[in-house]
Amino acid sequence: MRTYHRTPQQRDRRFARVRRMTQTVLIGSGVASGVFVGYAASTAKPVSTVRVPTGTTQSTSSGAATPTTTVPASGASQSPSTVYTPPTTAPVTTTTACYTTPSGSTVCY
Repeated sequence: MRTYHRTPQQRDRRFARVRRMTQTVLIGSGVASGVFVGYAASTAKPVSTVRVPTGTTQSTSSGAATPTTTVPASGASQSPSTVYTPPTTAPVTTTTACYTTPSGSTVCY
């Protein structure tokens, strides 16, 4: 069997080459990942966004709730009582803005 004899300098140079190659591959893959993430983030579009206005109140057409006066059926000896009837709430509506891209897809915000 034949044995290979390398000097310490040859061995150090070989390890240095392998180390540089490993660093190049590692840094290159990190840069490529960063570029891809930046590209993906810049081209990402939200699927849909719903905006609900805050602090908006709605009132009835008269502007205030009207109390209802009821008289008991048992007789006139009891005084009439006033019952509070809360106003009805209107359904919340949201506005959605849609547009069509040049490629033909529709995006709504």
